[in-house]
Amino acid sequence: MSGPAEVARRAVTPIRQQLLALTRQSERTLLLGTILLVSALSAVTSFVLVQYYSIDVLSSLVFPPQDCWLDWGTRIGRHCFSDYGISMDVGLRANPWEPYPLMLPWDNYRLGGSNYPAAGLVPQTFFGLLGRLLHAPRLGLLAYLLVLTIALLASAVWAARGARGLERVVVFLTLSVAAIPVWAVIDRGNSVGFVTPIELVFLVGLQRRRWKLVAIMVVLAALVKPQFALLAVALFAARQWRLGSIAVMGVVVSNLAAYLLWPRDLPRTVAQSIHGVLNYGGSLSMLVGPYNVSFGKGILFIPDRISHPQWGYLSNGFLDGARLHVGYLVLALVVVSVLALGRRISPVMVGISLLVTASLFPVLVYQTYLVFALPVAALVVRDPEGQPGSGIFDRFAVLGDGRRAVGICVSLAAALSIAHIALPGPPMLTPIAGQLGVVGVVGSTPIVYTTAALAPIAWMIACAAIIFSYARRPALHARADGSAESELDEAGLVAAPQGDHK
Repeated sequence: MSGPAEVARRAVTPIRQQLLALTRQSERTLLLGTILLVSALSAVTSFVLVQYYSIDVLSSLVFPPQDCWLDWGTRIGRHCFSDYGISMDVGLRANPWEPYPLMLPWDNYRLGGSNYPAAGLVPQTFFGLLGRLLHAPRLGLLAYLLVLTIALLASAVWAARGARGLERVVVFLTLSVAAIPVWAVIDRGNSVGFVTPIELVFLVGLQRRRWKLVAIMVVLAALVKPQFALLAVALFAARQWRLGSIAVMGVVVSNLAAYLLWPRDLPRTVAQSIHGVLNYGGSLSMLVGPYNVSFGKGILFIPDRISHPQWGYLSNGFLDGARLHVGYLVLALVVVSVLALGRRISPVMVGISLLVTASLFPVLVYQTYLVFALPVAALVVRDPEGQPGSGIFDRFAVLGDGRRAVGICVSLAAALSIAHIALPGPPMLTPIAGQLGVVGVVGSTPIVYTTAALAPIAWMIACAAIIFSYARRPALHARADGSAESELDEAGLVAAPQGDHK
Protein backbone atom coordinates (compact mmCIF):
# COMPACT_ATOMS: atom_id res chain seq x y z
CA MET A 1 0.00 0.00 0.00
CA SER A 2 1.19 3.48 -0.79
CA GLY A 3 1.79 5.83 2.06
CA PRO A 4 0.49 9.42 2.30
CA ALA A 5 3.80 10.78 0.99
CA GLU A 6 3.60 8.60 -2.11
CA VAL A 7 0.00 9.64 -2.77
CA ALA A 8 0.96 13.32 -2.42
CA ARG A 9 3.92 12.85 -4.76
CA ARG A 10 1.73 11.28 -7.44
CA ALA A 11 -0.78 14.12 -7.12
CA VAL A 12 1.90 16.81 -7.46
CA THR A 13 3.61 15.24 -10.49
CA PRO A 14 0.77 16.01 -13.01
CA ILE A 15 0.62 19.59 -11.74
CA ARG A 16 4.37 20.01 -12.22
CA GLN A 17 4.10 18.58 -15.70
CA GLN A 18 1.34 21.04 -16.59
CA LEU A 19 3.35 23.96 -15.23
CA LEU A 20 6.43 22.86 -17.18
CA ALA A 21 4.34 22.53 -20.33
CA LEU A 22 3.02 26.07 -19.75
CA THR A 23 6.49 27.56 -19.32
CA ARG A 24 7.66 25.87 -22.52
CA GLN A 25 5.07 27.64 -24.64
CA SER A 26 6.39 30.11 -27.19
CA GLU A 27 6.31 33.82 -26.45
CA ARG A 28 3.63 34.44 -29.07
CA THR A 29 1.41 31.77 -27.47
CA LEU A 30 2.07 33.29 -24.04
CA LEU A 31 1.11 36.76 -25.32
CA LEU A 32 -2.10 35.70 -27.05
CA GLY A 33 -3.12 33.38 -24.22
CA THR A 34 -2.55 36.04 -21.56
CA ILE A 35 -4.62 38.61 -23.47
CA LEU A 36 -7.49 36.16 -23.87
CA LEU A 37 -7.32 35.08 -20.21
CA VAL A 38 -7.12 38.64 -18.87
CA SER A 39 -10.02 39.67 -21.14
CA ALA A 40 -12.14 36.81 -19.80
CA LEU A 41 -11.33 37.77 -16.19
CA SER A 42 -12.11 41.39 -17.05
CA ALA A 43 -15.57 40.40 -18.28
CA VAL A 44 -16.27 38.51 -15.03
CA THR A 45 -15.07 41.27 -12.69
CA SER A 46 -16.86 43.90 -14.77
CA PHE A 47 -20.16 42.01 -14.43
CA VAL A 48 -19.77 41.74 -10.65
CA LEU A 49 -18.75 45.40 -10.20
CA VAL A 50 -21.55 46.71 -12.41
CA GLN A 51 -24.35 44.40 -11.31
CA TYR A 52 -23.62 44.20 -7.58
CA TYR A 53 -21.77 47.41 -6.72
CA SER A 54 -22.97 49.87 -9.40
CA ILE A 55 -19.41 50.74 -10.44
CA ASP A 56 -18.96 52.62 -13.72
CA VAL A 57 -16.61 50.04 -15.23
CA LEU A 58 -16.46 51.58 -18.71
CA SER A 59 -15.41 54.91 -17.25
CA SER A 60 -12.85 53.06 -15.11
CA LEU A 61 -11.34 51.34 -18.15
CA VAL A 62 -11.54 54.31 -20.53
CA PHE A 63 -12.83 57.74 -19.37
CA PRO A 64 -16.16 59.24 -18.29
CA PRO A 65 -18.12 59.90 -21.48
CA GLN A 66 -19.41 63.34 -20.47
CA ASP A 67 -16.83 65.74 -21.88
CA CYS A 68 -18.74 68.48 -23.70
CA TRP A 69 -17.11 71.41 -21.91
CA LEU A 70 -17.71 73.75 -24.85
CA ASP A 71 -19.83 73.57 -27.98
CA TRP A 72 -17.41 72.35 -30.66
CA GLY A 73 -20.23 71.02 -32.85
CA THR A 74 -18.93 67.48 -32.40
CA ARG A 75 -21.38 66.18 -29.81
CA ILE A 76 -22.70 62.67 -30.39
CA GLY A 77 -25.14 61.80 -27.63
CA ARG A 78 -23.44 62.91 -24.41
CA HIS A 79 -19.91 62.64 -25.84
CA CYS A 80 -17.75 65.22 -27.67
CA PHE A 81 -14.39 63.41 -28.17
CA SER A 82 -12.73 66.22 -26.25
CA ASP A 83 -9.07 65.44 -27.08
CA TYR A 84 -10.03 66.09 -30.69
CA GLY A 85 -12.46 68.90 -29.91
CA ILE A 86 -10.06 70.97 -27.81
CA SER A 87 -7.13 70.56 -30.20
CA MET A 88 -9.30 71.26 -33.22
CA ASP A 89 -10.75 74.36 -31.63
CA VAL A 90 -7.39 75.88 -30.65
CA GLY A 91 -5.82 74.81 -33.94
CA LEU A 92 -8.34 76.87 -35.87
CA ARG A 93 -7.34 79.99 -33.93
CA ALA A 94 -4.72 82.44 -35.16
CA ASN A 95 -2.54 81.64 -32.12
CA PRO A 96 -3.36 78.29 -30.47
CA TRP A 97 -1.05 79.04 -27.52
CA GLU A 98 -2.87 82.13 -26.28
CA PRO A 99 -4.94 81.58 -23.09
CA TYR A 100 -7.78 79.26 -23.97
CA PRO A 101 -11.24 79.89 -22.39
CA LEU A 102 -11.72 76.35 -21.09
CA MET A 103 -11.90 75.81 -17.32
CA LEU A 104 -11.25 72.31 -16.00
CA PRO A 105 -11.77 71.30 -12.35
CA TRP A 106 -8.48 69.37 -12.13
CA ASP A 107 -6.64 72.54 -13.21
CA ASN A 108 -8.42 74.61 -10.53
CA TYR A 109 -10.33 76.37 -13.31
CA ARG A 110 -7.26 78.10 -14.70
CA LEU A 111 -7.03 79.41 -18.23
CA GLY A 112 -4.24 78.07 -20.41
CA GLY A 113 -3.05 77.68 -23.98
CA SER A 114 -2.59 74.49 -25.96
CA ASN A 115 -0.10 71.99 -24.58
CA TYR A 116 0.58 70.63 -28.09
CA PRO A 117 3.47 71.79 -30.28
CA ALA A 118 2.56 73.02 -33.74
CA ALA A 119 3.09 69.71 -35.56
CA GLY A 120 0.93 67.88 -33.01
CA LEU A 121 -2.03 70.14 -33.84
CA VAL A 122 -1.92 69.50 -37.59
CA PRO A 123 -4.14 66.34 -37.76
CA GLN A 124 -6.97 67.80 -35.66
CA THR A 125 -6.73 71.19 -37.36
CA PHE A 126 -6.87 69.63 -40.83
CA PHE A 127 -10.06 67.67 -40.15
CA GLY A 128 -11.54 70.56 -38.18
CA LEU A 129 -10.96 72.84 -41.18
CA LEU A 130 -12.54 70.21 -43.41
CA GLY A 131 -15.62 70.19 -41.19
CA ARG A 132 -15.77 73.99 -41.16
CA LEU A 133 -15.51 74.24 -44.94
CA LEU A 134 -18.34 71.71 -45.32
CA HIS A 135 -20.34 73.40 -42.52
CA ALA A 136 -20.51 69.97 -40.84
CA PRO A 137 -18.16 69.67 -37.82
CA ARG A 138 -19.38 66.12 -37.14
CA LEU A 139 -18.36 65.07 -40.64
CA GLY A 140 -14.83 66.29 -39.97
CA LEU A 141 -14.86 64.36 -36.68
CA LEU A 142 -16.06 61.15 -38.32
CA ALA A 143 -13.41 61.41 -41.04
CA TYR A 144 -10.77 61.94 -38.35
CA LEU A 145 -11.99 58.93 -36.35
CA LEU A 146 -12.03 56.77 -39.48
CA VAL A 147 -8.39 57.55 -40.29
CA LEU A 148 -7.46 57.13 -36.63
CA THR A 149 -9.14 53.72 -36.47
CA ILE A 150 -7.33 52.55 -39.61
CA ALA A 151 -4.01 53.58 -38.03
CA LEU A 152 -4.84 51.72 -34.81
CA LEU A 153 -5.78 48.53 -36.68
CA ALA A 154 -2.58 48.51 -38.77
CA SER A 155 -0.63 46.44 -36.22
CA ALA A 156 -3.43 43.88 -35.86
CA VAL A 157 -3.83 43.49 -39.62
CA TRP A 158 -0.08 43.16 -40.18
CA ALA A 159 0.30 40.59 -37.38
CA ALA A 160 -2.72 38.59 -38.56
CA ARG A 161 -1.24 38.27 -42.05
CA GLY A 162 1.67 36.36 -40.54
CA ALA A 163 -0.61 33.79 -38.87
CA ARG A 164 -2.15 30.63 -40.25
CA GLY A 165 -5.75 29.52 -40.57
CA LEU A 166 -8.12 30.36 -37.74
CA GLU A 167 -5.26 31.88 -35.74
CA ARG A 168 -5.50 34.94 -37.99
CA VAL A 169 -8.87 35.76 -36.44
CA VAL A 170 -7.50 35.25 -32.92
CA VAL A 171 -4.50 37.50 -33.58
CA PHE A 172 -6.61 40.25 -35.12
CA LEU A 173 -9.17 40.26 -32.31
CA THR A 174 -6.59 40.22 -29.50
CA LEU A 175 -4.71 43.19 -30.96
CA SER A 176 -7.81 45.21 -31.83
CA VAL A 177 -11.18 44.45 -30.20
CA ALA A 178 -9.64 43.17 -26.94
CA ALA A 179 -7.19 46.09 -26.73
CA ILE A 180 -8.54 48.60 -24.19
CA PRO A 181 -6.05 51.35 -25.26
CA VAL A 182 -7.53 51.21 -28.78
CA TRP A 183 -10.97 52.00 -27.40
CA ALA A 184 -9.53 54.72 -25.17
CA VAL A 185 -7.81 56.44 -28.11
CA ILE A 186 -10.94 56.33 -30.26
CA ASP A 187 -13.12 57.47 -27.36
CA ARG A 188 -10.92 60.50 -26.77
CA GLY A 189 -10.00 61.14 -30.40
CA ASN A 190 -6.36 61.36 -29.31
CA SER A 191 -3.77 61.73 -32.08
CA VAL A 192 -1.34 59.30 -30.39
CA GLY A 193 -3.08 56.59 -32.38
CA PHE A 194 -1.45 57.91 -35.55
CA VAL A 195 1.96 56.94 -34.15
CA THR A 196 1.24 53.19 -33.96
CA PRO A 197 1.81 52.35 -37.66
CA ILE A 198 4.93 54.53 -37.60
CA GLU A 199 6.19 52.62 -34.56
CA LEU A 200 5.51 49.33 -36.31
CA VAL A 201 7.53 50.34 -39.37
CA PHE A 202 10.24 51.65 -37.04
CA LEU A 203 10.57 48.28 -35.29
CA VAL A 204 10.42 46.32 -38.54
CA GLY A 205 13.12 48.60 -39.96
CA LEU A 206 15.33 47.88 -36.95
CA GLN A 207 14.75 44.15 -37.30
CA ARG A 208 15.77 44.31 -40.97
CA ARG A 209 18.49 46.90 -40.32
CA ARG A 210 17.00 49.37 -42.79
CA TRP A 211 18.59 52.38 -41.15
CA LYS A 212 17.32 55.01 -43.62
CA LEU A 213 13.76 53.81 -43.08
CA VAL A 214 14.31 53.96 -39.31
CA ALA A 215 15.51 57.57 -39.55
CA ILE A 216 12.41 58.57 -41.55
CA MET A 217 10.11 56.94 -38.99
CA VAL A 218 11.84 58.81 -36.15
CA VAL A 219 11.10 62.14 -37.84
CA LEU A 220 7.45 61.19 -38.54
CA ALA A 221 6.84 59.94 -34.99
CA ALA A 222 8.29 63.12 -33.49
CA LEU A 223 5.96 65.19 -35.67
CA VAL A 224 2.93 63.60 -34.02
CA LYS A 225 4.35 63.49 -30.48
CA PRO A 226 7.70 65.26 -29.87
CA GLN A 227 8.87 62.88 -27.12
CA PHE A 228 9.31 60.16 -29.75
CA ALA A 229 12.41 62.00 -30.96
CA LEU A 230 14.05 59.77 -28.34
CA LEU A 231 13.80 56.91 -30.87
CA ALA A 232 16.77 58.43 -32.71
CA VAL A 233 18.98 56.95 -29.98
CA ALA A 234 18.47 53.56 -31.69
CA LEU A 235 20.54 54.81 -34.64
CA PHE A 236 23.34 55.97 -32.37
CA ALA A 237 23.29 52.65 -30.51
CA ALA A 238 23.72 50.89 -33.87
CA ARG A 239 26.67 53.24 -34.56
CA GLN A 240 24.82 54.89 -37.45
CA TRP A 241 26.19 58.31 -36.52
CA ARG A 242 25.45 60.11 -39.78
CA LEU A 243 21.85 58.90 -40.09
CA GLY A 244 21.26 59.50 -36.40
CA SER A 245 22.43 63.10 -36.72
CA ILE A 246 20.28 63.57 -39.83
CA ALA A 247 17.25 62.21 -37.96
CA VAL A 248 17.80 64.63 -35.06
CA MET A 249 18.14 67.57 -37.44
CA GLY A 250 15.05 66.39 -39.31
CA VAL A 251 13.07 66.34 -36.08
CA VAL A 252 14.13 69.88 -35.15
CA VAL A 253 13.60 71.38 -38.62
CA SER A 254 10.24 69.71 -39.26
CA ASN A 255 8.82 70.67 -35.86
CA LEU A 256 9.95 74.28 -36.22
CA ALA A 257 8.63 74.47 -39.79
CA ALA A 258 5.17 73.48 -38.55
CA TYR A 259 4.90 76.81 -36.71
CA LEU A 260 4.77 78.52 -40.10
CA LEU A 261 1.20 77.28 -40.37
CA TRP A 262 0.36 79.79 -37.62
CA PRO A 263 2.45 82.80 -38.73
CA ARG A 264 0.91 85.35 -36.40
CA ASP A 265 3.06 86.16 -33.37
CA LEU A 266 6.08 84.24 -34.66
CA PRO A 267 8.57 83.59 -33.09
CA ARG A 268 6.77 84.21 -29.79
CA THR A 269 4.50 81.24 -30.48
CA VAL A 270 7.49 78.88 -30.22
CA ALA A 271 8.26 80.03 -26.69
CA GLN A 272 4.56 79.91 -25.75
CA SER A 273 4.31 76.37 -27.08
CA ILE A 274 7.38 75.18 -25.17
CA HIS A 275 6.00 76.73 -21.98
CA GLY A 276 2.68 74.92 -22.49
CA VAL A 277 4.37 71.56 -23.04
CA LEU A 278 6.68 71.87 -20.03
CA ASN A 279 3.88 72.93 -17.67
CA TYR A 280 1.47 70.18 -18.72
CA GLY A 281 0.59 67.76 -15.93
CA GLY A 282 1.71 70.00 -13.11
CA SER A 283 -1.46 69.38 -11.09
CA LEU A 284 -0.91 66.80 -8.34
CA SER A 285 -4.50 65.57 -8.66
CA MET A 286 -3.78 64.61 -12.28
CA LEU A 287 -0.51 62.85 -11.40
CA VAL A 288 -2.06 60.64 -8.72
CA GLY A 289 -5.31 60.09 -10.63
CA PRO A 290 -6.40 56.62 -11.80
CA TYR A 291 -5.74 57.36 -15.48
CA ASN A 292 -2.03 58.19 -15.16
CA VAL A 293 0.20 55.27 -16.25
CA SER A 294 3.60 56.96 -16.14
CA PHE A 295 6.73 55.40 -14.65
CA GLY A 296 6.40 57.72 -11.66
CA LYS A 297 2.82 56.64 -10.98
CA GLY A 298 3.59 52.97 -11.58
CA ILE A 299 6.54 52.66 -9.24
CA LEU A 300 4.54 54.21 -6.37
CA PHE A 301 1.26 52.44 -7.16
CA ILE A 302 1.59 49.66 -4.57
CA PRO A 303 2.81 51.93 -1.68
CA ASP A 304 0.02 54.37 -2.51
CA ARG A 305 -2.63 51.68 -2.43
CA ILE A 306 -1.36 50.32 0.90
CA SER A 307 -1.32 53.79 2.45
CA HIS A 308 -4.70 54.96 1.15
CA PRO A 309 -6.73 52.16 -0.48
CA GLN A 310 -9.47 54.42 -1.82
CA TRP A 311 -7.59 57.28 -3.43
CA GLY A 312 -4.24 55.52 -3.63
CA TYR A 313 -2.03 58.47 -2.74
CA LEU A 314 0.81 58.47 -0.23
CA SER A 315 1.81 62.10 0.30
CA ASN A 316 4.99 63.55 1.75
CA GLY A 317 7.63 65.87 0.44
CA PHE A 318 10.00 63.14 -0.71
CA LEU A 319 7.45 61.02 -2.59
CA ASP A 320 5.80 64.05 -4.19
CA GLY A 321 9.16 65.01 -5.64
CA ALA A 322 9.92 61.43 -6.67
CA ARG A 323 6.79 61.32 -8.82
CA LEU A 324 8.21 64.13 -10.92
CA HIS A 325 11.67 62.64 -11.42
CA VAL A 326 11.31 58.84 -11.57
CA GLY A 327 10.52 58.89 -15.27
CA TYR A 328 13.57 60.99 -16.11
CA LEU A 329 15.78 58.65 -14.08
CA VAL A 330 14.48 55.64 -16.04
CA LEU A 331 14.98 57.60 -19.26
CA ALA A 332 18.62 58.34 -18.42
CA LEU A 333 19.35 54.74 -17.40
CA VAL A 334 17.86 53.26 -20.57
CA VAL A 335 19.58 55.72 -22.93
CA VAL A 336 23.00 55.35 -21.29
CA SER A 337 22.67 51.55 -21.19
CA VAL A 338 21.74 51.04 -24.86
CA LEU A 339 24.41 53.49 -26.02
CA ALA A 340 27.04 51.72 -23.92
CA LEU A 341 26.00 48.28 -25.16
CA GLY A 342 26.06 49.40 -28.79
CA ARG A 343 26.06 46.44 -31.16
CA ARG A 344 26.04 43.95 -28.31
CA ILE A 345 22.27 44.40 -28.14
CA SER A 346 19.79 43.48 -30.86
CA PRO A 347 18.53 46.63 -32.66
CA VAL A 348 14.88 45.62 -32.32
CA MET A 349 15.34 45.20 -28.55
CA VAL A 350 16.87 48.69 -28.45
CA GLY A 351 13.82 49.96 -30.33
CA ILE A 352 11.39 48.33 -27.90
CA SER A 353 13.24 49.74 -24.88
CA LEU A 354 13.27 53.25 -26.33
CA LEU A 355 9.65 53.03 -27.44
CA VAL A 356 8.58 52.07 -23.93
CA THR A 357 10.69 54.82 -22.35
CA ALA A 358 9.54 57.55 -24.76
CA SER A 359 5.90 56.65 -24.06
CA LEU A 360 6.00 56.39 -20.26
CA PHE A 361 8.72 58.74 -18.96
CA PRO A 362 6.64 62.01 -18.81
CA VAL A 363 5.13 62.79 -15.42
CA LEU A 364 1.58 62.51 -16.82
CA VAL A 365 0.81 59.71 -19.27
CA TYR A 366 -2.80 58.79 -19.93
CA GLN A 367 -3.60 55.17 -20.78
CA THR A 368 -4.12 56.16 -24.40
CA TYR A 369 -0.32 56.07 -24.74
CA LEU A 370 -0.34 52.33 -24.02
CA VAL A 371 -1.15 51.79 -27.70
CA PHE A 372 2.64 51.59 -28.19
CA ALA A 373 2.24 47.98 -26.99
CA LEU A 374 0.35 47.10 -30.21
CA PRO A 375 3.38 47.20 -32.57
CA VAL A 376 5.50 45.46 -29.92
CA ALA A 377 2.90 42.69 -29.62
CA ALA A 378 2.69 42.50 -33.42
CA LEU A 379 6.40 41.65 -33.61
CA VAL A 380 6.10 39.11 -30.82
CA VAL A 381 3.38 37.42 -32.88
CA ARG A 382 4.96 37.84 -36.32
CA ASP A 383 8.60 37.84 -37.35
CA PRO A 384 8.96 40.11 -40.42
CA GLU A 385 11.75 37.87 -41.71
CA GLY A 386 10.49 34.50 -40.47
CA GLN A 387 8.06 31.80 -41.45
CA PRO A 388 4.28 32.20 -40.99
CA GLY A 389 3.25 31.44 -37.43
CA SER A 390 6.54 32.58 -35.87
CA GLY A 391 7.52 35.68 -33.89
CA ILE A 392 10.79 37.51 -33.33
CA PHE A 393 11.64 35.45 -30.24
CA ASP A 394 11.23 32.28 -32.29
CA ARG A 395 13.92 33.64 -34.61
CA PHE A 396 16.21 34.29 -31.65
CA ALA A 397 15.74 30.67 -30.57
CA VAL A 398 16.59 29.41 -34.08
CA LEU A 399 19.81 31.44 -34.03
CA GLY A 400 20.74 29.92 -30.69
CA ASP A 401 20.21 33.33 -29.08
CA GLY A 402 17.05 32.44 -27.20
CA ARG A 403 16.57 34.75 -24.22
CA ARG A 404 13.64 33.22 -22.40
CA ALA A 405 13.48 35.78 -19.60
CA VAL A 406 13.44 38.66 -22.10
CA GLY A 407 10.74 37.03 -24.20
CA ILE A 408 8.51 36.30 -21.20
CA CYS A 409 8.90 39.79 -19.70
CA VAL A 410 8.19 41.59 -22.99
CA SER A 411 5.22 39.34 -23.82
CA LEU A 412 3.60 39.74 -20.39
CA ALA A 413 4.19 43.50 -20.32
CA ALA A 414 2.59 43.88 -23.75
CA ALA A 415 -0.37 41.70 -22.71
CA LEU A 416 -0.94 43.73 -19.50
CA SER A 417 -0.84 46.93 -21.56
CA ILE A 418 -3.43 45.65 -24.03
CA ALA A 419 -5.97 43.89 -21.76
CA HIS A 420 -7.07 45.53 -18.50
CA ILE A 421 -9.10 44.37 -15.50
CA ALA A 422 -11.18 46.61 -13.26
CA LEU A 423 -9.84 45.89 -9.75
CA PRO A 424 -12.31 45.33 -6.90
CA GLY A 425 -11.84 47.88 -4.15
CA PRO A 426 -13.25 51.04 -2.59
CA PRO A 427 -14.83 53.18 -5.34
CA MET A 428 -13.66 56.69 -6.15
CA LEU A 429 -16.09 59.44 -7.13
CA THR A 430 -14.49 61.06 -10.15
CA PRO A 431 -15.96 64.39 -11.27
CA ILE A 432 -17.98 64.67 -14.45
CA ALA A 433 -16.98 67.98 -15.98
CA GLY A 434 -18.92 69.45 -18.85
CA GLN A 435 -22.24 68.39 -20.30
CA LEU A 436 -24.76 70.10 -22.59
CA GLY A 437 -22.71 73.28 -22.68
CA VAL A 438 -22.33 73.54 -18.90
CA VAL A 439 -18.79 74.54 -17.88
CA GLY A 440 -17.74 72.95 -14.61
CA VAL A 441 -18.58 69.87 -12.57
CA VAL A 442 -22.05 68.53 -13.34
CA GLY A 443 -21.86 65.38 -11.23
CA SER A 444 -19.69 62.41 -10.34
CA THR A 445 -19.43 58.71 -11.16
CA PRO A 446 -17.94 55.83 -9.11
CA ILE A 447 -14.85 54.27 -10.67
CA VAL A 448 -12.12 51.85 -9.53
CA TYR A 449 -8.49 51.30 -10.38
CA THR A 450 -7.53 48.94 -13.21
CA THR A 451 -4.53 46.77 -14.00
CA ALA A 452 -3.36 49.47 -16.44
CA ALA A 453 -1.52 50.92 -13.42
CA LEU A 454 0.67 47.79 -13.39
CA ALA A 455 1.79 48.23 -17.02
CA PRO A 456 4.67 50.70 -16.28
CA ILE A 457 6.05 48.34 -13.61
CA ALA A 458 5.92 45.42 -16.05
CA TRP A 459 7.71 47.47 -18.72
CA MET A 460 10.43 48.59 -16.31
CA ILE A 461 11.08 44.91 -15.53
CA ALA A 462 11.11 44.11 -19.26
CA CYS A 463 13.60 46.90 -20.03
CA ALA A 464 15.83 45.76 -17.15
CA ALA A 465 15.69 42.17 -18.43
CA ILE A 466 16.70 43.30 -21.93
CA ILE A 467 19.63 45.39 -20.73
CA PHE A 468 21.01 42.82 -18.26
CA SER A 469 20.60 39.96 -20.72
CA TYR A 470 22.59 41.63 -23.48
CA ALA A 471 25.13 43.09 -21.08
CA ARG A 472 25.91 39.55 -19.94
CA ARG A 473 25.87 37.94 -23.40
CA PRO A 474 26.06 39.78 -26.76
CA ALA A 475 23.52 39.37 -29.53
CA LEU A 476 23.90 36.91 -32.37
CA HIS A 477 23.56 37.97 -35.99
CA ALA A 478 22.48 35.60 -38.75
CA ARG A 479 24.97 35.03 -41.55
CA ALA A 480 23.99 34.42 -45.14
CA ASP A 481 24.58 30.66 -44.72
CA GLY A 482 22.10 30.50 -41.84
CA SER A 483 24.68 30.21 -39.07
CA ALA A 484 25.20 32.83 -36.40
CA GLU A 485 28.02 35.03 -35.25
CA SER A 486 28.47 37.26 -32.23
CA GLU A 487 27.54 40.89 -32.73
CA LEU A 488 29.79 42.91 -30.41
CA ASP A 489 30.32 46.60 -30.20
CA GLU A 490 33.36 48.48 -31.42
CA ALA A 491 35.41 47.29 -28.45
CA GLY A 492 34.56 43.64 -29.14
CA LEU A 493 36.12 41.06 -31.38
CA VAL A 494 33.42 40.81 -34.04
CA ALA A 495 31.05 43.50 -35.26
CA ALA A 496 27.99 43.28 -37.43
CA PRO A 497 28.24 44.64 -40.98
CA GLN A 498 27.25 48.27 -41.35
CA GLY A 499 24.88 49.83 -43.83
CA ASP A 500 21.35 48.90 -44.90
CA HIS A 501 20.50 45.21 -44.74
CA LYS A 502 17.79 44.29 -47.15
